Amino acid sequence: MIYARLEVKFLPTRIQFTKGVLSRRDCVKLMGGFAIAMGTGSLLAGCSSGTSDSGEGASQSDETPKTLRVAMMGSSTDTLDPATFSTLLPLAIALNVYDSLILLRNGVVENSLAESIEPNEDASAWTVTLKDGVKYHDGETVTAEDALYSLQYAGTSPMYSSFYANVDWEGSSVVDERTFTLQLLSPQATFWDEVVSAVTFVFPAGSAGDDFSGDIGSGPFKLVSFSPDTGAVLEKNADYWGGAPAIDTVEIVPITDPETRYTALTSGEVDFAHQISTTNAATLEGQSGFNVLNGGIENSSSFRFCLNASAAPFDDPEVREALKLIVDRQTMNDTIFRSAGVVGNDVLGQGMPGYNDSLEQRAYDFDTAKKVLEEKGVTELEITTAETTTGVNDSAEMLKAQLEKAGITVSVKEIDPTTLFSDMNNIYGAQIFATYLINRPYIASAVMYTGGSSPYNFSQWKDDEYDSLLAQATSAVDEADRAELLNQAQERLWAEGGDIVWGYCADLSGQVDGLDGIDITLSVPLFAKATLSA
Repeated sequence: MIYARLEVKFLPTRIQFTKGVLSRRDCVKLMGGFAIAMGTGSLLAGCSSGTSDSGEGASQSDETPKTLRVAMMGSSTDTLDPATFSTLLPLAIALNVYDSLILLRNGVVENSLAESIEPNEDASAWTVTLKDGVKYHDGETVTAEDALYSLQYAGTSPMYSSFYANVDWEGSSVVDERTFTLQLLSPQATFWDEVVSAVTFVFPAGSAGDDFSGDIGSGPFKLVSFSPDTGAVLEKNADYWGGAPAIDTVEIVPITDPETRYTALTSGEVDFAHQISTTNAATLEGQSGFNVLNGGIENSSSFRFCLNASAAPFDDPEVREALKLIVDRQTMNDTIFRSAGVVGNDVLGQGMPGYNDSLEQRAYDFDTAKKVLEEKGVTELEITTAETTTGVNDSAEMLKAQLEKAGITVSVKEIDPTTLFSDMNNIYGAQIFATYLINRPYIASAVMYTGGSSPYNFSQWKDDEYDSLLAQATSAVDEADRAELLNQAQERLWAEGGDIVWGYCADLSGQVDGLDGIDITLSVPLFAKATLSA
């Protein structure tokens, strides 16, 4: 059957785009709710991974009903409307109750609900075919109309609209029951690699909006109850196309503070404490009955200092280079992250597919850096920081000490992380901004956080050659050509850019012995293949 063009009503978009680029004012509007999508704001970061690949669900010989108790970040303002997610807890509900077209596993984009995603000749349109016969929890079939509706609902919301800014929604249409086509405003061979940073889960057409209940999906779990104050209860979908989960019930309780999540685990209140500090992880590893889920660099957070290249002294590339040399990366990693840290090299996406491994590791050269800073007359600097995740403020204090050792007077301006993005001048007006991002492949990060047209380019470094390389790469259909262009872009960014990516901290979660198989994507645990033994 051939469908006519899909015509549905969506909530009005409050952000206006011009040629797919956000204005600074739009960025200010966006950042408050966009924190969850970006891995910034008051959310904890990281994407750790359990053990399993996509495919069949877990099996477990013990027939005793299994209840998994989970503690993770939540808020009294949480809702199940995907356009207004404010913490990780409702996103966790969505990613376990709904199916996603694609998922990011260990830095690799994998099809999930999508059977295939194919571009046309110049990647200006993408045809998506769903797996056959997938059913919602109420027995209805998942359709291409649902999938296109879900993408457009998310893609026209303030939280996720920048990811989908290149989509021509009017030109996109349903082809048949399992197939739809996304029409782009311009060719983009890297579209899905970039969009995976947002959301691609699918729910019934027409169900979103003010009264969105969130209780009908096709995922491995069904939503039994939800309250922003007490959390959620999920029960397994015995008919799940990927195989019935081994866990019968998942209880997710909202606990904002990582220390309190850790205490809930060690006191026996929960079985899984999502995202704990490196200090608590080190303590947990020495306790009987518990273990730590360490995601490695592929599932980590990148920590960085953004140098304001739009104003003195960092509009001078020699001063930017001096700052990159004066950071004692190894000491910072060892001190702040302990064994969970990996030294960074000023380009996002380290350890991920597409990262340019030929880049020379930036060395620590205090003497050279001090000489340049003296010659350039740099005597005072200010670091702006907000404890958006554990370790950010510590990094600012350590940089202050290293700069003061070179004779520079440094002040540290601490911003309340809950209000950081309410006034973007805190960031764009800063000389040095200490922050972090979830580690994703370079191409998924570059367009959002680097380049002259990105509203999240906090260093404000602009370079025509770099922008040209990125533009050519995103439209290059040939994979070898695209890889070469991206390698050149990374070389340019490494040499001239305004970011010091000094380290990566693996995402750490605590769990009881006997719990296995939890996957995590976009900092969110997936329970489809989890097993829990006595």
